Amino acid sequence: MKNPVYTSPDANKLQSESLQPERSGRFLELESLKIEYENLFDRSNKLDNKVYIAITFCGFLFVFITGLFSGISQLLGPDTLPEMIAVFLYILFCSALMVSYVYVLIYFMRMLQPEHIVRVDPEIIQSEALETVNSDEACRRLICIYRKIINENLDKLHLRCDEFVRGLRYVYLTVVLAFLAYAFQVLLRLIQ
Repeated sequence: MKNPVYTSPDANKLQSESLQPERSGRFLELESLKIEYENLFDRSNKLDNKVYIAITFCGFLFVFITGLFSGISQLLGPDTLPEMIAVFLYILFCSALMVSYVYVLIYFMRMLQPEHIVRVDPEIIQSEALETVNSDEACRRLICIYRKIINENLDKLHLRCDEFVRGLRYVYLTVVLAFLAYAFQVLLRLIQ
């Protein structure tokens, strides 16, 4: 007894398209470009989510920084030269930390500004007069439209990703400054 062979309704469609290699290739290219087009928007949304996470991290960092600044009010007048140097360095690191923190926050907030991302506009498609040409030519024109839009959007997305990575480096610098200020705060408590 033979096992029945199941063929999906799409199998006949694929077989007929495989008989027309030029159309099939164009169709597959158009489909892959549509998928890439959708993926671009997903990647852009994920990048926005990462920016939100970085801003949230800055909120936690702010709590740590305010704790450091409360240490400034508890400083006693330095009696010796090493104490004076430690107080000066502590205040210097706290000042640098605040400047760095404000810069990072503004940097990431600026990244949340609306970005002009080109979409497949129905007017663009209408201007191509796809209804007046055969399906192969219509597919070719759609491929050109998608390719152009994807390339423009990819360039913008790459720039935003580079900006995000640069912003993370600023966050690292801010965290290092915070821990250096904390180290001087601990040192000052030990020597006073």
